[in-house]
Amino acid sequence: MSSHASPSRLHLAFQGLRLRLRGSDLWFIALALVVGLLAGGLTLLQSGIARWLQAALYGLDEGIRLSSLPSLPWTALLVLPVGGLLVGLVALAATRLKRPLLDAVEANALHGGRMSMRDNLIVLTQTLISNGCGASVGLEASYTQMGAGSGSQLGRVMRLRRNDVRILVGAGSAGAIAAAFGAPLAGAFYAF
Repeated sequence: MSSHASPSRLHLAFQGLRLRLRGSDLWFIALALVVGLLAGGLTLLQSGIARWLQAALYGLDEGIRLSSLPSLPWTALLVLPVGGLLVGLVALAATRLKRPLLDAVEANALHGGRMSMRDNLIVLTQTLISNGCGASVGLEASYTQMGAGSGSQLGRVMRLRRNDVRILVGAGSAGAIAAAFGAPLAGAFYAF
């Protein structure tokens, strides 16, 4: 018998999981929890990368923050404009997409939660370069973009309904904000 004649076990398992997610609120809540945990993990990873970049670029000792330094050598002051140039180059490359980047709110309001992973990675790159080079920008935009994007991507892979994808986008952004500030209620209110 040909492998094309009968669906593979993996495909059948995927279909079974998809039906459970669509038919059971409990299964869907479990998926939303996974998205929130994934978003929290991505938030911690991004925060660690930004701190590592600052430590590497400015020669910071363990546990020292850039904002707590009383002064910087003049050579370290070159890092910020070089970082700004890199962010500008990323922005210039992003203009070639010929469409604006979507954030989580706009994606949910206008596109049924569908977010482009390319957009997410552009926001991530710009934010990490900016923050890592010492610009006083927060990482929250990147946190929510990647958290919401993980919910969107998982919903799309699972071929869930439009409203279900929107809920997963909210769960991802809530998990990111909750992890960033240690405030789960703030994350939930952000998602609402």
